[in-house]
Amino acid sequence: MKHCFEPADILLPDDTVEKDKWAVIACDQFTSQPDYWDEVKKYVGDSPSALNVVFPEIYLGGKDGISDEKRIENINSTMKKYLSDNTLKQAVTAGYVFVERTTESGVRLGIVGKIDLDTYDFDPKNKTLIRATEGTVLSRIPPRVKIRQNASIELPHVMLLVDDPQDKILGDLQKNKDSFRKLYGTDLMAGGGHITGYAIEGADADAVTKTFADKEADCGGFLFAVGDGNHSLATAKTCWENIKGNLTEEERQDHPARYALVEICNLHSNALEFKPIHRLIGQVKMDGLLEYFKTELEKQGLELTGGDEIVFCQKNEATGDIDKYEVSIKNRGDRLPVEILQNILDDYLSQNESADIDYIHGDDALNGLVEKTGGCGIFLQSIEKNTLFAAINAGGVLPRKTFSIGEANEKRYYMEAKRI
Repeated sequence: MKHCFEPADILLPDDTVEKDKWAVIACDQFTSQPDYWDEVKKYVGDSPSALNVVFPEIYLGGKDGISDEKRIENINSTMKKYLSDNTLKQAVTAGYVFVERTTESGVRLGIVGKIDLDTYDFDPKNKTLIRATEGTVLSRIPPRVKIRQNASIELPHVMLLVDDPQDKILGDLQKNKDSFRKLYGTDLMAGGGHITGYAIEGADADAVTKTFADKEADCGGFLFAVGDGNHSLATAKTCWENIKGNLTEEERQDHPARYALVEICNLHSNALEFKPIHRLIGQVKMDGLLEYFKTELEKQGLELTGGDEIVFCQKNEATGDIDKYEVSIKNRGDRLPVEILQNILDDYLSQNESADIDYIHGDDALNGLVEKTGGCGIFLQSIEKNTLFAAINAGGVLPRKTFSIGEANEKRYYMEAKRI
Protein backbone atom coordinates (compact mmCIF):
# COMPACT_ATOMS: atom_id res chain seq x y z
CA MET A 1 0.00 0.00 0.00
CA LYS A 2 1.33 3.42 -0.96
CA HIS A 3 1.63 6.16 1.62
CA CYS A 4 2.07 9.91 1.42
CA PHE A 5 5.68 9.80 2.75
CA GLU A 6 7.92 6.88 1.86
CA PRO A 7 11.58 5.78 1.85
CA ALA A 8 13.73 6.64 -1.16
CA ASP A 9 16.99 5.78 -2.89
CA ILE A 10 18.97 8.86 -1.94
CA LEU A 11 22.08 10.21 -3.63
CA LEU A 12 24.88 12.10 -1.89
CA PRO A 13 28.21 13.49 -3.08
CA ASP A 14 31.16 11.11 -2.93
CA ASP A 15 33.33 11.15 0.19
CA THR A 16 36.07 12.93 -1.78
CA VAL A 17 33.79 15.94 -2.39
CA GLU A 18 34.17 18.81 0.08
CA LYS A 19 30.69 18.95 1.63
CA ASP A 20 31.03 22.58 2.71
CA LYS A 21 31.49 23.50 -0.95
CA TRP A 22 28.81 21.12 -2.18
CA ALA A 23 25.98 22.45 -0.02
CA VAL A 24 24.54 25.84 -1.07
CA ILE A 25 21.51 27.78 0.11
CA ALA A 26 18.06 27.50 -1.52
CA CYS A 27 17.97 29.07 -4.99
CA ASP A 28 15.23 31.59 -4.10
CA GLN A 29 17.27 33.36 -1.44
CA PHE A 30 19.29 36.59 -1.62
CA THR A 31 17.59 37.55 -4.89
CA SER A 32 18.51 41.22 -4.44
CA GLN A 33 22.01 40.60 -3.12
CA PRO A 34 24.38 39.62 -5.96
CA ASP A 35 27.35 40.00 -3.60
CA TYR A 36 26.16 36.92 -1.70
CA TRP A 37 26.16 34.74 -4.82
CA ASP A 38 29.46 36.22 -6.00
CA GLU A 39 31.00 35.09 -2.72
CA VAL A 40 29.44 31.63 -3.09
CA LYS A 41 30.95 31.25 -6.58
CA LYS A 42 34.31 32.40 -5.28
CA TYR A 43 34.16 29.98 -2.33
CA VAL A 44 33.11 27.00 -4.46
CA GLY A 45 35.67 27.63 -7.20
CA ASP A 46 36.15 24.52 -9.36
CA SER A 47 34.92 22.06 -6.72
CA PRO A 48 31.89 19.88 -7.41
CA SER A 49 28.91 21.74 -5.97
CA ALA A 50 25.14 21.87 -5.92
CA LEU A 51 25.67 25.43 -7.18
CA ASN A 52 26.32 23.91 -10.61
CA VAL A 53 23.06 21.94 -10.74
CA VAL A 54 20.56 24.49 -9.40
CA PHE A 55 19.38 27.81 -10.86
CA PRO A 56 19.77 30.72 -8.40
CA GLU A 57 16.79 32.94 -9.13
CA ILE A 58 18.94 36.06 -9.01
CA TYR A 59 20.25 34.98 -12.44
CA LEU A 60 16.84 34.50 -14.10
CA GLY A 61 16.61 36.46 -17.31
CA GLY A 62 20.32 36.24 -18.01
CA LYS A 63 21.25 38.84 -15.42
CA ASP A 64 24.82 37.56 -15.20
CA GLY A 65 25.33 37.37 -18.96
CA ILE A 66 24.31 33.70 -19.33
CA SER A 67 20.94 33.11 -20.98
CA ASP A 68 18.38 30.99 -19.16
CA GLU A 69 18.50 28.41 -21.96
CA LYS A 70 22.28 28.10 -21.76
CA ARG A 71 22.25 27.86 -17.95
CA ILE A 72 19.62 25.11 -18.03
CA GLU A 73 21.64 23.27 -20.67
CA ASN A 74 24.71 23.52 -18.41
CA ILE A 75 22.73 22.32 -15.40
CA ASN A 76 21.43 19.26 -17.24
CA SER A 77 24.84 18.31 -18.62
CA THR A 78 26.47 18.75 -15.21
CA MET A 79 23.83 16.55 -13.60
CA LYS A 80 24.64 13.78 -16.09
CA LYS A 81 28.36 14.25 -15.49
CA TYR A 82 27.97 14.06 -11.71
CA LEU A 83 26.07 10.78 -12.12
CA SER A 84 28.44 9.26 -14.68
CA ASP A 85 31.68 10.10 -12.85
CA ASN A 86 30.25 9.12 -9.42
CA THR A 87 30.43 12.60 -7.98
CA LEU A 88 26.91 11.70 -6.88
CA LYS A 89 26.42 8.15 -5.61
CA GLN A 90 23.57 6.27 -4.03
CA ALA A 91 24.18 6.54 -0.31
CA VAL A 92 20.84 5.31 1.07
CA THR A 93 18.75 2.46 -0.30
CA ALA A 94 15.02 2.43 0.39
CA GLY A 95 15.50 4.62 3.41
CA TYR A 96 15.61 8.08 4.88
CA VAL A 97 18.18 10.63 6.00
CA PHE A 98 17.80 11.98 9.52
CA VAL A 99 19.11 15.55 9.58
CA GLU A 100 20.36 17.50 12.58
CA ARG A 101 21.17 21.12 11.79
CA THR A 102 22.45 23.77 14.15
CA THR A 103 21.47 27.32 13.19
CA GLU A 104 21.31 30.63 15.01
CA SER A 105 17.85 29.59 16.21
CA GLY A 106 18.97 26.26 17.71
CA VAL A 107 19.10 22.61 16.65
CA ARG A 108 16.55 21.86 13.94
CA LEU A 109 15.67 18.24 13.19
CA GLY A 110 14.38 16.85 9.91
CA ILE A 111 13.93 13.67 7.96
CA VAL A 112 14.45 13.41 4.20
CA GLY A 113 12.35 11.00 2.13
CA LYS A 114 10.03 11.08 -0.87
CA ILE A 115 6.41 12.20 -1.05
CA ASP A 116 3.80 10.97 -3.50
CA LEU A 117 2.83 13.94 -5.67
CA ASP A 118 -0.62 12.40 -6.17
CA THR A 119 -1.26 13.28 -2.51
CA TYR A 120 -0.43 16.97 -3.04
CA ASP A 121 -2.11 19.83 -4.88
CA PHE A 122 -1.34 23.55 -4.87
CA ASP A 123 -4.99 24.33 -5.67
CA PRO A 124 -6.55 25.21 -2.27
CA LYS A 125 -9.91 23.86 -3.40
CA ASN A 126 -8.47 20.33 -3.37
CA LYS A 127 -8.14 19.08 0.21
CA THR A 128 -5.15 16.80 -0.20
CA LEU A 129 -2.86 15.29 2.43
CA ILE A 130 -0.13 17.79 1.50
CA ARG A 131 -1.24 21.40 1.09
CA ALA A 132 0.35 24.63 -0.02
CA THR A 133 0.57 27.33 2.63
CA GLU A 134 0.66 30.30 0.27
CA GLY A 135 -1.01 31.30 -2.96
CA THR A 136 0.80 29.91 -5.96
CA VAL A 137 1.83 32.44 -8.60
CA LEU A 138 1.09 30.46 -11.74
CA SER A 139 3.41 32.59 -13.87
CA ARG A 140 6.36 31.37 -11.79
CA ILE A 141 5.79 27.72 -12.69
CA PRO A 142 6.60 27.55 -16.46
CA PRO A 143 10.19 28.86 -16.08
CA ARG A 144 10.80 26.32 -13.33
CA VAL A 145 9.27 23.55 -15.44
CA LYS A 146 11.87 24.31 -18.12
CA ILE A 147 14.57 23.65 -15.54
CA ARG A 148 13.06 20.42 -14.22
CA GLN A 149 11.53 18.77 -17.28
CA ASN A 150 14.83 17.45 -18.69
CA ALA A 151 16.70 17.16 -15.41
CA SER A 152 18.03 13.74 -14.43
CA ILE A 153 18.09 14.48 -10.69
CA GLU A 154 16.44 16.78 -8.19
CA LEU A 155 17.95 18.47 -5.17
CA PRO A 156 15.19 19.70 -2.87
CA HIS A 157 14.87 22.83 -0.85
CA VAL A 158 11.27 21.84 -0.09
CA MET A 159 10.53 21.63 3.61
CA LEU A 160 7.21 20.18 4.80
CA LEU A 161 5.83 20.72 8.29
CA VAL A 162 4.16 18.06 10.42
CA ASP A 163 1.97 19.00 13.38
CA ASP A 164 3.59 17.02 16.22
CA PRO A 165 3.23 19.04 19.47
CA GLN A 166 4.96 16.39 21.61
CA ASP A 167 7.84 16.01 19.12
CA LYS A 168 7.49 12.24 19.22
CA ILE A 169 8.53 11.48 15.65
CA LEU A 170 11.76 13.42 15.22
CA GLY A 171 12.54 13.61 18.92
CA ASP A 172 12.61 9.82 19.18
CA LEU A 173 14.87 9.57 16.14
CA GLN A 174 17.30 12.02 17.71
CA LYS A 175 17.52 9.86 20.83
CA ASN A 176 18.53 6.90 18.65
CA LYS A 177 20.80 8.75 16.21
CA ASP A 178 23.97 7.02 17.45
CA SER A 179 22.59 3.72 16.19
CA PHE A 180 22.29 5.09 12.65
CA ARG A 181 25.10 5.22 10.08
CA LYS A 182 26.57 8.71 9.85
CA LEU A 183 26.54 9.99 6.28
CA TYR A 184 28.04 13.45 6.58
CA GLY A 185 28.87 16.23 8.99
CA THR A 186 29.97 19.67 7.85
CA ASP A 187 29.84 23.37 8.49
CA LEU A 188 27.70 25.25 5.97
CA MET A 189 29.06 28.22 4.05
CA ALA A 190 28.04 31.84 4.60
CA GLY A 191 26.79 31.51 8.16
CA GLY A 192 24.55 28.51 7.54
CA GLY A 193 25.58 26.72 10.73
CA HIS A 194 26.41 23.01 10.93
CA ILE A 195 24.61 19.97 9.53
CA THR A 196 24.87 16.23 10.16
CA GLY A 197 23.03 13.47 8.32
CA TYR A 198 22.37 9.85 9.31
CA ALA A 199 21.08 6.94 7.20
CA ILE A 200 17.89 5.20 8.30
CA GLU A 201 17.49 1.89 6.46
CA GLY A 202 16.13 -1.61 6.88
CA ALA A 203 13.96 -2.24 9.94
CA ASP A 204 14.55 1.30 11.18
CA ALA A 205 13.20 2.68 7.90
CA ASP A 206 10.19 0.36 8.14
CA ALA A 207 9.47 1.77 11.60
CA VAL A 208 9.64 5.35 10.30
CA THR A 209 7.32 4.50 7.41
CA LYS A 210 4.81 2.98 9.85
CA THR A 211 4.99 5.99 12.16
CA PHE A 212 4.10 8.37 9.33
CA ALA A 213 1.49 5.96 7.95
CA ASP A 214 -0.21 5.91 11.36
CA LYS A 215 -0.04 9.70 11.50
CA GLU A 216 -1.56 9.81 8.01
CA ALA A 217 -4.44 7.59 9.06
CA ASP A 218 -5.25 9.81 12.04
CA CYS A 219 -4.63 13.28 10.55
CA GLY A 220 -8.13 13.96 9.29
CA GLY A 221 -6.99 14.36 5.71
CA PHE A 222 -4.29 17.02 6.29
CA LEU A 223 -0.85 15.61 7.07
CA PHE A 224 1.78 18.09 5.84
CA ALA A 225 1.86 21.83 5.21
CA VAL A 226 4.47 23.22 2.83
CA GLY A 227 6.80 25.33 4.95
CA ASP A 228 9.35 26.21 2.28
CA GLY A 229 9.53 25.62 -1.47
CA ASN A 230 5.86 26.08 -2.39
CA HIS A 231 6.67 26.89 -6.01
CA SER A 232 9.31 24.19 -6.35
CA LEU A 233 6.82 21.57 -5.22
CA ALA A 234 4.16 23.04 -7.51
CA THR A 235 6.66 22.67 -10.35
CA ALA A 236 7.29 19.02 -9.50
CA LYS A 237 3.53 18.44 -9.46
CA THR A 238 3.09 20.15 -12.83
CA CYS A 239 5.87 18.07 -14.40
CA TRP A 240 4.33 14.87 -13.04
CA GLU A 241 0.89 15.79 -14.38
CA ASN A 242 2.46 16.45 -17.79
CA ILE A 243 4.18 13.05 -17.75
CA LYS A 244 1.57 10.74 -16.30
CA GLY A 245 -1.00 11.30 -19.04
CA ASN A 246 1.26 9.38 -21.40
CA LEU A 247 1.78 6.44 -19.05
CA THR A 248 -0.20 3.29 -18.41
CA GLU A 249 -1.66 2.80 -14.95
CA GLU A 250 1.05 0.25 -14.23
CA GLU A 251 3.81 2.62 -15.36
CA ARG A 252 2.45 5.37 -13.13
CA GLN A 253 2.83 3.33 -9.98
CA ASP A 254 6.59 3.61 -9.63
CA HIS A 255 7.63 6.28 -12.10
CA PRO A 256 10.38 8.36 -10.41
CA ALA A 257 8.76 11.66 -11.43
CA ARG A 258 5.71 10.73 -9.33
CA TYR A 259 7.79 11.40 -6.23
CA ALA A 260 9.61 14.43 -4.90
CA LEU A 261 12.36 14.43 -2.31
CA VAL A 262 11.55 16.63 0.70
CA GLU A 263 12.61 17.25 4.28
CA ILE A 264 9.97 16.90 7.00
CA CYS A 265 10.33 19.15 10.07
CA ASN A 266 8.16 19.58 13.14
CA LEU A 267 6.11 22.76 13.19
CA HIS A 268 6.62 22.96 16.95
CA SER A 269 10.41 22.80 16.97
CA ASN A 270 11.90 25.55 19.11
CA ALA A 271 14.55 26.03 16.42
CA LEU A 272 11.95 26.59 13.73
CA GLU A 273 10.96 30.24 13.89
CA PHE A 274 8.45 31.95 11.67
CA LYS A 275 9.89 35.17 10.34
CA PRO A 276 8.14 37.85 8.29
CA ILE A 277 9.00 38.36 4.64
CA HIS A 278 9.40 42.05 3.91
CA ARG A 279 8.78 43.91 0.67
CA LEU A 280 11.07 46.20 -1.31
CA ILE A 281 9.34 48.38 -3.91
CA GLY A 282 11.70 49.84 -6.48
CA GLN A 283 11.24 52.91 -8.69
CA VAL A 284 8.64 54.46 -6.40
CA LYS A 285 8.29 57.38 -4.01
CA MET A 286 7.04 56.43 -0.56
CA ASP A 287 4.65 59.39 -0.32
CA GLY A 288 2.86 58.37 -3.51
CA LEU A 289 2.67 54.73 -2.46
CA LEU A 290 1.33 55.71 0.97
CA GLU A 291 -1.35 57.90 -0.57
CA TYR A 292 -2.47 55.01 -2.78
CA PHE A 293 -2.39 52.62 0.21
CA LYS A 294 -4.57 54.90 2.35
CA THR A 295 -7.07 55.49 -0.46
CA GLU A 296 -7.48 51.78 -1.10
CA LEU A 297 -7.95 51.09 2.61
CA GLU A 298 -10.74 53.66 2.75
CA LYS A 299 -12.46 51.97 -0.20
CA GLN A 300 -12.46 48.74 1.82
CA GLY A 301 -13.88 50.43 4.91
CA LEU A 302 -10.62 49.97 6.81
CA GLU A 303 -8.89 52.49 9.03
CA LEU A 304 -5.31 53.17 10.00
CA THR A 305 -4.27 53.42 13.63
CA GLY A 306 -1.06 53.64 15.58
CA GLY A 307 1.19 50.59 15.75
CA ASP A 308 3.84 48.78 13.79
CA GLU A 309 2.03 46.02 11.88
CA ILE A 310 3.33 47.66 8.70
CA VAL A 311 6.32 49.99 8.53
CA PHE A 312 7.12 51.90 5.34
CA CYS A 313 10.60 53.42 5.00
CA GLN A 314 12.69 55.17 2.38
CA LYS A 315 15.90 57.15 2.25
CA ASN A 316 15.34 60.91 2.18
CA GLU A 317 17.30 62.20 -0.81
CA ALA A 318 17.69 65.63 0.71
CA THR A 319 18.88 64.69 4.21
CA GLY A 320 20.19 61.17 3.75
CA ASP A 321 18.07 60.04 6.71
CA ILE A 322 15.59 57.15 6.60
CA ASP A 323 11.99 58.37 6.74
CA LYS A 324 9.56 55.94 8.39
CA TYR A 325 5.79 55.62 8.54
CA GLU A 326 4.44 53.07 11.05
CA VAL A 327 0.80 51.92 11.00
CA SER A 328 -1.61 49.22 12.00
CA ILE A 329 -4.96 48.47 10.37
CA LYS A 330 -8.07 48.91 12.46
CA ASN A 331 -11.26 46.82 12.15
CA ARG A 332 -9.65 44.23 9.85
CA GLY A 333 -11.28 41.29 11.65
CA ASP A 334 -9.49 38.00 10.92
CA ARG A 335 -7.76 39.34 7.82
CA LEU A 336 -3.98 39.44 7.99
CA PRO A 337 -2.19 42.76 7.42
CA VAL A 338 0.01 41.05 4.82
CA GLU A 339 -3.06 39.97 2.83
CA ILE A 340 -4.49 43.48 2.79
CA LEU A 341 -1.14 45.01 1.90
CA GLN A 342 -0.28 42.50 -0.84
CA ASN A 343 -3.61 42.93 -2.61
CA ILE A 344 -3.10 46.69 -2.66
CA LEU A 345 0.49 46.34 -3.84
CA ASP A 346 -0.61 44.03 -6.66
CA ASP A 347 -3.10 46.63 -7.84
CA TYR A 348 -0.54 49.41 -7.53
CA LEU A 349 2.11 47.52 -9.49
CA SER A 350 -0.37 46.66 -12.25
CA GLN A 351 -0.96 50.40 -12.72
CA ASN A 352 2.68 51.48 -12.40
CA GLU A 353 4.75 49.40 -14.80
CA SER A 354 8.03 51.10 -13.90
CA ALA A 355 7.75 49.97 -10.27
CA ASP A 356 8.92 46.52 -9.19
CA ILE A 357 8.75 44.35 -6.07
CA ASP A 358 11.14 41.97 -4.34
CA TYR A 359 10.61 39.86 -1.24
CA ILE A 360 13.31 40.24 1.39
CA HIS A 361 14.21 37.96 4.30
CA GLY A 362 15.62 39.68 7.38
CA ASP A 363 15.47 43.16 8.90
CA ASP A 364 19.15 43.85 8.32
CA ALA A 365 18.93 42.83 4.68
CA LEU A 366 16.00 45.16 4.02
CA ASN A 367 17.61 48.04 5.90
CA GLY A 368 20.73 47.62 3.79
CA LEU A 369 18.78 47.51 0.54
CA VAL A 370 16.73 50.59 1.43
CA GLU A 371 20.00 52.43 2.06
CA LYS A 372 21.66 51.08 -1.09
CA THR A 373 18.88 51.11 -3.69
CA GLY A 374 16.71 54.04 -2.65
CA GLY A 375 13.65 51.78 -2.86
CA CYS A 376 10.71 51.83 -0.47
CA GLY A 377 11.03 49.13 2.18
CA ILE A 378 7.96 47.66 3.88
CA PHE A 379 8.53 45.80 7.14
CA LEU A 380 5.92 43.29 8.32
CA GLN A 381 5.28 41.23 11.44
CA SER A 382 5.17 37.43 11.41
CA ILE A 383 2.18 35.20 12.06
CA GLU A 384 1.89 32.84 15.03
CA LYS A 385 3.07 29.48 13.74
CA ASN A 386 0.73 27.51 16.03
CA THR A 387 -2.20 28.86 14.00
CA LEU A 388 -0.87 27.57 10.67
CA PHE A 389 -2.63 24.19 10.32
CA ALA A 390 -5.97 25.54 11.55
CA ALA A 391 -5.76 28.54 9.20
CA ILE A 392 -4.92 26.38 6.16
CA ASN A 393 -7.54 23.79 7.03
CA ALA A 394 -10.22 26.45 7.43
CA GLY A 395 -9.45 28.85 4.65
CA GLY A 396 -7.15 27.37 2.04
CA VAL A 397 -3.87 29.23 1.56
CA LEU A 398 -2.26 32.30 3.08
CA PRO A 399 -1.23 35.25 0.90
CA ARG A 400 2.03 34.55 -0.90
CA LYS A 401 5.21 35.40 0.96
CA THR A 402 3.38 35.56 4.31
CA PHE A 403 6.12 33.98 6.38
CA SER A 404 9.60 32.51 6.20
CA ILE A 405 11.08 29.71 8.26
CA GLY A 406 13.99 31.38 9.98
CA GLU A 407 16.33 33.97 8.53
CA ALA A 408 17.68 33.67 5.00
CA ASN A 409 20.84 31.85 6.10
CA GLU A 410 18.70 29.28 7.94
CA LYS A 411 16.97 28.09 4.77
CA ARG A 412 17.53 24.54 3.62
CA TYR A 413 20.87 23.92 1.95
CA TYR A 414 21.02 21.50 -0.97
CA MET A 415 22.67 18.23 0.05
CA GLU A 416 20.66 15.10 -0.84
CA ALA A 417 19.48 14.25 -4.36
CA LYS A 418 17.14 11.78 -6.10
CA ARG A 419 16.84 10.57 -9.67
CA ILE A 420 13.74 11.79 -11.50
